[in-house]
Amino acid sequence: MYRVIFIHGGAWGDPDITATNFAAKAVVDLFNSAVAEAIQGGASINYRLSPRRLSQPMPSRGPVGDKQQAMHPDHLNDVISGIQYLQRKFPFGDRYILTGYSCGATLAYQTLIRQSMYKPETHIAPQAIIGVAGLYDLPLLRDIDPMPPMCQQLLLAAFSTDETLWRDVSPATYSDFERLWSSGKLAVMTYCEDDEYVSWAQLDTMHYALKLWGEKKGRLIKTLNLKGGHDEVWRAGSGLASSVEKSINYIQELSSFGV
Repeated sequence: MYRVIFIHGGAWGDPDITATNFAAKAVVDLFNSAVAEAIQGGASINYRLSPRRLSQPMPSRGPVGDKQQAMHPDHLNDVISGIQYLQRKFPFGDRYILTGYSCGATLAYQTLIRQSMYKPETHIAPQAIIGVAGLYDLPLLRDIDPMPPMCQQLLLAAFSTDETLWRDVSPATYSDFERLWSSGKLAVMTYCEDDEYVSWAQLDTMHYALKLWGEKKGRLIKTLNLKGGHDEVWRAGSGLASSVEKSINYIQELSSFGV
């Protein structure tokens, strides 16, 4: 059985997207799906947010004041702390599926870098990572994605002006997934067909980065397509749930072959 852990998106700084409203519908769908018996439990992690961008709509709950002051690695540290808390409360080792949406997918893969800095007993990498509408190459996001001025603003808010840092923390630039994720079994990258913010190039560059890792026996790299725009998919919940359901089926297939 597996635990499913969600990491919400929101460009590191949208207070209207929370751990609760992001995953609520997907969790209901999953526990009513064909793979429900394979799911031991679910969780959704919040993290501190970066300053609100000037071009960003006013949050539905009103002004946030100085509450949003996080900058990398604050978001990542919070995600790691959340996973470690869950491990202490419900020990599950590597039997979990980390599911990140948009910048949540960035954070999911960044946990592998952080994992290499912790003792194995304090942080264990997941067997599977699902990236939905993921951001894997941050400079590329600024340079060629559909809304470069907006992307520039959100990267400055979350990662400062150091563009070398943008590159270094981009999962698509990691040079040794074999070392970082030796226990990993499954990488799933899901693309939203009508995504108005994230280009297909993000998926392509991550697929290339994982190519050598995925050639080892007992591992799979899968690409899934979902209909809908960038936010439609998670708001409906069914797209997230479908990605997780298919991923559990993939892992079960690997297990049936004794790997």
